[in-house]
Amino acid sequence: MIPPRVFIPMAGAASAFGASGAVLALMGVGTPFLLAALGASACVGLVLYGLMPRTVAAPDHAADAQARIDTIEAGVASLRHDLRGALSPALILSDRLVASSDPAIRKAGEAVVRSIEQASALIAASKALEPPGDP
Repeated sequence: MIPPRVFIPMAGAASAFGASGAVLALMGVGTPFLLAALGASACVGLVLYGLMPRTVAAPDHAADAQARIDTIEAGVASLRHDLRGALSPALILSDRLVASSDPAIRKAGEAVVRSIEQASALIAASKALEPPGDP
């Protein structure tokens, strides 16, 4: 079977060829050229209209969008897990800094602990933005 995108132009070419023959035949019996051309072009238009597909399946954009959203959510969950893993050793070491007897080191350790806690809070907040029912 010939696909419609190939068949319709072929049918159009054949119809145009037939229409030119019809115009010549009509002119041979005394019909004016414009009237013959108008009648032949109307016939070609009807033939092509009859060959056009009536229904076209719409692409499923909703399924594509949902697949992209699922991919993004999986990536965010993986990133969240990796960030927690990267912050854990820093938090453990900063706890040792906070326990130092040197006030400057203790102050630096407290600043690191605050930064890590803020980062952890941001990670937890991004988890809260997920739709209900997601793991």
